[in-house]
Amino acid sequence: MKTLDATDRQLIALLQDNARLSTVALAKAVGLGRSTVQERLQRLENAGVIAQYTVRLGSGGDPLQAWLMLRYADGFSCDDVMPLLAQLPQVKLCHSVAGELDLLVLVQADTPTELADLRERVVSFKGVDDVTTVPVLRTTLDRR
Repeated sequence: MKTLDATDRQLIALLQDNARLSTVALAKAVGLGRSTVQERLQRLENAGVIAQYTVRLGSGGDPLQAWLMLRYADGFSCDDVMPLLAQLPQVKLCHSVAGELDLLVLVQADTPTELADLRERVVSFKGVDDVTTVPVLRTTLDRR
């Protein structure tokens, strides 16, 4: 394949920004005819310069998940805190546990800011003494 020229590089950059651009839109952007752009794209695909057209997920992709590890304030129990948590649609799962922690709460949020706001809301609940937040990076096994 011949070396890439400025127009090839411009087409590639446009497609990297938005792989859904039509051939007509690409042609208009680079100042060439539609058929010329189609031929260039075919040449770039055949040479392996363009391997695939894909979608890159942004903030609207998978929601963030985190475990909130709660400890109750003295004199409070699961019966005091659960009604407050149950009102939050971001709360997906709660486990009452024994040990240094009292409650494991799985939450989902669309953005880090929403997760931070949710955490602050839970910390402010009457009966909650402390919250540790553990973000989920990847789920490696889910047999539910």
